[in-house]
Amino acid sequence: MKKVYPIETKYGIWNARIWYDKIDKAYLVEVPSFNNAATFGKSLAEAKCMAQDLIELLCTVAFDKGRVVIDDTRHV
Repeated sequence: MKKVYPIETKYGIWNARIWYDKIDKAYLVEVPSFNNAATFGKSLAEAKCMAQDLIELLCTVAFDKGRVVIDDTRHV
């Protein structure tokens, strides 16, 4: 079952869907605000950390392209 966790980054708070996949034996992560960008971790804590890294990387790329990024709490 996919659960939504708020991921706090230096660029704001983002919602990530995280669930355990028995086949891969890992926690899979989707970030809907970034076209369902995905990552994973061996534990829930690692999956959340990987989600934070992914979101910060995608924000940095957006800033380099001159784009404005709005988090899931509607802050710029």
